[in-house]
Amino acid sequence: MGGFSDADIGAAARVVHSGCARALGQYFDLVPVRTEAEGASIELPVGFDAARVRVTGNVVGEPPYKGTLAHHGWRVDAVRLPSTTAGHDPKILAPAEVELA
Repeated sequence: MGGFSDADIGAAARVVHSGCARALGQYFDLVPVRTEAEGASIELPVGFDAARVRVTGNVVGEPPYKGTLAHHGWRVDAVRLPSTTAGHDPKILAPAEVELA
């Protein structure tokens, strides 16, 4: 990849990921959806929240399902977003630009 070693790319990615984690941490408290360790055997009961848990693999029949937790997931526990100024339209992500002659 452009003459960079895997180690160089990995080091750069770690710096970027660290910065992203700090930026997210300023505004959101992230916590795991499931508290069990990844790799743990778990059972999903009838009526489990499908928005919180995605079932993959050999999905046959109806719950309860027994399986292995592949990823604990993430959810936002607290949000600290800055207030917008009066008259600001949050639907505008980037304004149009008009260059005058």
